[in-house]
Amino acid sequence: MSDFMLRSATESDLDDALIAAGVAQEVTDGDGEVLVLPVEGITLDRIGPIPAKVDEENVIITPGDSRYHANLRATIELTEAQIELLPTFDPNPTIPYRVFL
Repeated sequence: MSDFMLRSATESDLDDALIAAGVAQEVTDGDGEVLVLPVEGITLDRIGPIPAKVDEENVIITPGDSRYHANLRATIELTEAQIELLPTFDPNPTIPYRVFL
């Protein structure tokens, strides 16, 4: 099992990267809406932009990040080529906004 923290400029950019890496696919629902869903063996936690942390007086304690964030858990083996296509980032945050338990 492998976990990856992902970040891209937009949700659409993330979806394109996930599809290119073969860890997600486009699916059309009953209403004709196209969804991007993870393939079997992949769990995707979509976070989106991270809001700023503010105190009770609305003073910013920690700035937000308007880029699109997600966490990916793979219970299947990913190839190096697939991993290279994922929009991972470095360094990982010391205190992540959200993680898999």
